[in-house]
Amino acid sequence: MNEEQLLDKALDIFGNSGASEAYGHILAHMGSLDEYSSQLYNFLYCLSAVTGAKDESLAWLKEAIIDKGYWYRPEVFEDDDLDSIRDEAIFLECKRISDERYHEALKITRTLCTWKCVESTKLALVLHGNQQNMGSDGGHWRFLENEGYQVEYMQSRIIDSYGLFRWEDDGEIQLDGLIEKLPWEGYNVRALCGFSAGCNEILKTLLDTGINCERIILHSPWIPMIDEDSIDRLIIALKNVKIEIICGENDDDCLPHAKKLAERAVEAGLDCKFEIIAELGHRYNT
Repeated sequence: MNEEQLLDKALDIFGNSGASEAYGHILAHMGSLDEYSSQLYNFLYCLSAVTGAKDESLAWLKEAIIDKGYWYRPEVFEDDDLDSIRDEAIFLECKRISDERYHEALKITRTLCTWKCVESTKLALVLHGNQQNMGSDGGHWRFLENEGYQVEYMQSRIIDSYGLFRWEDDGEIQLDGLIEKLPWEGYNVRALCGFSAGCNEILKTLLDTGINCERIILHSPWIPMIDEDSIDRLIIALKNVKIEIICGENDDDCLPHAKKLAERAVEAGLDCKFEIIAELGHRYNT
């Protein structure tokens, strides 16, 4: 079990059985991990705080920020889950240090991409989800290499916490600026691939910029940009694009919009494949 699987399972347990069971599940299995990310620590100190284990929560927070050197965007410390430790001296000191590191990181953050040179006639550009980075998705997208694609990865410049990034639902588009720096038109086939909020960035780009591609793959798509005002224009923008949408049947937040996009695409006669994965939540199907 890797960290992503561990945290996904903890979320499932939290929804069904509560914070104490979710916290216990992480404690029971985290020893098998090689290292602990800032996100794992966020689960630990939030869940322990909710269960009333204040000393444990403060110890996890101290370990994350003081010992590991991690930091978080300021909004993380506004979480109601942390109310029980909010006035503690250790909490206040950790928050101060984290805020300083966050603001220093803001000064140097930028959009990144793994692309170095042309290696194929087909290019697939992959966008991560929120609280991920461009190294999070590699294992899932390797199947595209077997289809002859040069697979490259893009990382948002919007920082979430140490080593993790996010896309803003209504924020500025980054993808078009990156593509303009690539020999995009030099490839015969171009695919834009995304997980979760990365899918929203892809659809915003295709709707609101002059960027074109031949294929999109949307996995567990978090696509709040889909509404009645935008979907008709989006369908027009996608008329020459091969569309593939994959979503878990238990992905309650993303499945409704995924279904809506797929249904409208099929109604419009677009080339659209929609796959719902049984018993899958908001995660990859591999």
